[in-house]
Amino acid sequence: MAAHFKGAHMRPTHVLRSAAPVAAAVTALLVTAACGDVKVTSDSSKGGSDQDSTASPNPSADVDTSAADGDWLLGVQTAGGNDGEKSTTVYVTYNPTTGQAKARSMPGVTAASASSELAPLLVSADRRWAIPDTGISNSEVNSGRLTVYSLASDTTKVIDIRKATGDDGLRAIGWAFDPERADTLRVVDTANRVWVVNVAGGKATKEGTLAKGPWVFTNGFNHNTGEPYMESIDSDATKPAGNGPADTSPVTRDGGTVLADDSDALAKLPASPCRLGAAFVDADGVTWTFCADKPALTTYYLPKDGTQWTAYGKPSSPVDPVAAAFPLVLPPAAQ
Repeated sequence: MAAHFKGAHMRPTHVLRSAAPVAAAVTALLVTAACGDVKVTSDSSKGGSDQDSTASPNPSADVDTSAADGDWLLGVQTAGGNDGEKSTTVYVTYNPTTGQAKARSMPGVTAASASSELAPLLVSADRRWAIPDTGISNSEVNSGRLTVYSLASDTTKVIDIRKATGDDGLRAIGWAFDPERADTLRVVDTANRVWVVNVAGGKATKEGTLAKGPWVFTNGFNHNTGEPYMESIDSDATKPAGNGPADTSPVTRDGGTVLADDSDALAKLPASPCRLGAAFVDADGVTWTFCADKPALTTYYLPKDGTQWTAYGKPSSPVDPVAAAFPLVLPPAAQ
């Protein structure tokens, strides 16, 4: 992933997450469970997923579960390469009420820029399109032709950013979806200009220019607004201020909170029924977690201030790969 500082390209020096250590952690969990340190029970009616002793098979009549009905978008990652440095994101559209699910794989990315907090920015607000990373591949930097991937089919769409901006020499180096506009991308170029362009096509609009001076762009975007920011070359400061390590705000979407598998907030909840899971806290405070332990996905919910997880719906067909990380859970898109 290219970054830009005073006319030169450089690699980000602060890749926030790699799938490799997560893969090792998942393996450790499986070994620990096998040794009896984690108490689990098995229920074949839940698609064979292991359940923690805090899980209950009986839905609670006091909880409104209607929010679960519809197509959720889940993003899991696999690790590849000699050191697990190549990550591949697989998006699964899953309706836990019916069990229907389908998967869509992205191209693999080596030393990806996007941390789990940025995973929602790799998907369009209407859940129709996705990009592999916030960094743009070298071939696309050189060609100006940026590929986005349909989540509904195996089709792709190419955005000619040079044609869209009218700048034949433009070199785009970073991008992310705007979480508030259906199919809108922000694209940053080597001149630190920020462009807004729609997947559907048309002209790109210049939204602004990033700070000049002792600052560098390393594919950083605010996880809730999708706006890019610059980082200081000699400290953790950012411009605009409050981004990067200083930003500890939750990742919010659609009135709720996204909890990646590595989030502190997820770890503070009652013991999860999943060995590898991620969750979403809806507007009513109900937490929905999805287990990616096995090829068939399963779903559980935890009422607000609750202490016990309850199994929900039907397991999916076998669509989940051998996942090393689970950064994304998004509820059904508003109609």
